[in-house]
Order: sequence, then structure tokens, then C-alpha cells
Amino acid sequence: MLHLANIQALLSLFVFWTFRFLWGRLKHQQRDIQKLLTVPTKRSWIWGHELEIFQHKACEMYIRWAASVGPIYRLRAAFFQPDIVVVNDIIAVQYIFQNAYSYVKSPAYRPIVKQILGKGIVYAEGTDDIFACVDRMSQKLRTVIASSNSTDTIVNIVPFVTACTLDIIGRVAFGHDFGGGESKEAREIASAWHEDVLKSDTFRGFIALRLINLFPWIANLPIIAGESVSKRIVGRLAGMLLQDSHVISNAHRTDILSLLIKDNQEKGKSEVGLTDMELLDNVTTLMMVGHETSAATLVFTLLELARNPTIQENLRREVQTMGHLDYDRVQQLEYLDAVVKEGLRLHPAVSLTERVALQDDIIPLSNPAKTKNGDEISSLSIEAGQVIHIPFTSLNVSTEIWGQNAAQFIPERWIKSGGIPPIDKLPRGPWTGISTFCDGPRSCIGYRLAVLELKIIVAVVVRFFELRDSGARIEGYSRPTTLQAFVDGRAASLPLKLSLASNEH
Repeated sequence: MLHLANIQALLSLFVFWTFRFLWGRLKHQQRDIQKLLTVPTKRSWIWGHELEIFQHKACEMYIRWAASVGPIYRLRAAFFQPDIVVVNDIIAVQYIFQNAYSYVKSPAYRPIVKQILGKGIVYAEGTDDIFACVDRMSQKLRTVIASSNSTDTIVNIVPFVTACTLDIIGRVAFGHDFGGGESKEAREIASAWHEDVLKSDTFRGFIALRLINLFPWIANLPIIAGESVSKRIVGRLAGMLLQDSHVISNAHRTDILSLLIKDNQEKGKSEVGLTDMELLDNVTTLMMVGHETSAATLVFTLLELARNPTIQENLRREVQTMGHLDYDRVQQLEYLDAVVKEGLRLHPAVSLTERVALQDDIIPLSNPAKTKNGDEISSLSIEAGQVIHIPFTSLNVSTEIWGQNAAQFIPERWIKSGGIPPIDKLPRGPWTGISTFCDGPRSCIGYRLAVLELKIIVAVVVRFFELRDSGARIEGYSRPTTLQAFVDGRAASLPLKLSLASNEH
């Protein structure tokens, strides 16, 4: 009987999937989506084109396909799901981002701390913390170079940068010092993140993400939904601060958690404040999202400088000429601003965002999109439930926007007259000209902090150290969703040749 029941269950499941597949295809025939060009590569009957995307470098296939079929196209999803629409059109992307509550991303979180970040408190009073953390990293690099017997010290820059950004976000988020990556908590966080990256780099990791996307309730299972090491550590440390809330009320603290606690205390019983759990969840999210994303773009920006010695020397001259660095002086460095913009343009920490339409809609296009029968459509009609991929990197290196040198690291494009297209021809975002921080109501709430981190770290490193290419084959993959450096299959690895720079300028 058990055997018969199993057969019946399998048959029922097969009928269900067959009906779902055929019904989806029948509906799909009626949409504009079906008219769009598909990518020119062969698809897997079960994995669609998603496995090919996973196996290649971050956004590599999206860039190839956009060059081949244009800015609007479709690709096959895994597990017989409806086709995915890929959007590289700047007007369409702007429309989707501006209508953030009609096009949602998953997972999403409520940026409760936006009121604090928006006031600029972090970027003014938190600057000393950033400089202190960067100086600590600089001293560690000096020690490594001094202990080496070689004039060309090869250093894996990743652990130094991630420890620095963890230090910065720890101080800014809830006033905790992670000791330059040397504390017990910092080591546990680094180890756990490294393990997550390794797991996500496997075929099993690829399957897991697609299954969760197909069956979202899987993420709530006890074996999946357990607390991460990082969240547990941050929650414990921030919880200790919450217990000493009476101390906070009498102390001059400017970290995010302390400011939110003080705000709750000032509201009193007459107004509804944030619960302790909401405070912890948002500080944890801010911290875990903040330090890894900044570190990802940073290490690849340093790699670009190592591979472009003339650009590096021009930047070093500007930084050293400025003298002592502080917040105001960093903001005055024009070439540094251009270098950071190029780093963010070419190496966004998150190379892709996914949106799901909650209702039927018509998406405007800046230019007509080609269809498979040779016609053109001036707008894109979609139905509720449509999955849309917006590849940031593909937008940021589009030759239609940036010209034939779009994929090259050229900071001067941001400085010289006519170096970039007119503002209305560029991707939209809170930092004009690049799509890296999204746009609209759900744009990155911490982008100012991220830009400031990038500027200070790059300025200090280039001021005191000369970077050279190590010759290693370095590749960037999205694992699990953040850009990660790999060398010969080794994750979190980006070796550079380091030596002390001359300070004669």
C-alpha cells in the first residue's frame, strides 16, 4: 500500500507540474515578453540559462547578451519557471526603481534607520572612527612589509580590507571595536562568511537558491532558517548595549544604535517607538550588508590601481599634496572622487538586482526594443508575477552609454569635458551616473557612508603604499550575492605586490 501511495503521489506531482508548465506557457504566448529576443546561447532543459550565469564571472553573460541582442531580452529560468526579462534600458530601469512598491525585491527589509542616516550624523561625527580604523589597517600592512625579506611583498589584500570595513561599520552601527579583525568575534564572523562563500560556490549552492526562489517557504524550515553566526554575534553585542540603555542616555554616543535608543527614550509612552528586536534586526542588517559590500568594491578598485600605475601615481600625487587628511580635505580631492566612481561603476558589490511585478503594468523604454520577428516595441507590457533582472554591471559598462572604452578603468572620464554623456543619458542613482546604488525609494540608504569609506581607504592606501599587479589570475564571482575575488578556485583571495611609497611629493 505504501508503494502504491508513493506512486500516486509522484503521478499527482507530475500532473501538477505538467499543468503548471503548460498553463504558464499558454499565458506567456499572449504577452509582449514572448515577442522579445532570447539569448543566443543554448539553454538547459531544466536549468534554463541560470546555470550558465552562475558558472561565469559576475554579470559576464548579461554583458555578452546585451551586446548581442540589445538592452531588453529574455532568458529561460530554471525549473520550468516563466521566462525572466532582463532590462538594461535606463528609462525602464528608472521606472522600475521609482515604482518600488509595485516592483519588489526579495528578500527586502524596512530601512528603519533611514531617518538617522539621512541626517548625515554618520558622515560627520563618525569620520574620526573611519580614519582610526584605516590607520590601524595601514599599520598592519606596514608590519607585514617590514617582516618580509623581499622588496616585492605579496599580500592578500582581502582580509585586511574586510577587517577594516568590519571595524568601521561596527563602530558606526553600535559603537563596538572589532580590534582590526583580531577580536574573537571578528574572527568568527570572517570564518562564517568565508564558509558561506565556499558553500555558495558549489552546484549545491546554485540549486539551493533556485529552490528557495521556487518554494519561498523552504527558507522558514528550521534547518535553513537558523540564526547565522554573524547575526548571533552582532545581536549579542548590541543586546549588551541595549541592557545598558540608562548609560547611553547620559553619554555622548553617536553610533546608530545609541541614537535610536535615545530617540525611543525621548518619545516615551506617548509615541510608538521601535521594539528591542526591531532595533537589533536593523542594526544587524546595516552592519552585515555594510562591511562586505564596501570591501568587495574596494579590493577590486585597488586591483585596478595596481594594474594602472600611471593612474595610481596621479592619485598619490594629489593625495600627498593635500597634506593631512580629514573629512573636508578628502571631499576636495577631485581625482580621488573620479577613481572611486570608476571603481563603483566597474565593480559594484552587488552586480544584479531582481524585481517581481506585483501588478500588470506597461514599462516605458528609452529606445524601441527589437522583437524576434524583426518588429520593434516602444514599451513593454508585463503581467503580475513577472520576474525582472536588472544587471548593474551591464548598465555600467554599456558601450551604448559609455562608448567603446566602457569596460576600461579611466577616472579622467569623470573630469574632462565631454568625458561622460549628458546627465539624461546616464543611469540614474543617488550618486549620479552609475546604477550601483539603485534608485528611487529603495535606493541604498548607506551609500554616503560607503562612498566615504571608499575614498578614505583608497586615499590612505595609495598615499603610503605602492601597489603592483602580482600576476595572479583574479576573477570576480557573485557568491552568494556579493562580488568575491577568486584565484585558482580560492575564495577571498586577491594578492597584490606591496611596497612603501615615496613621500617626497
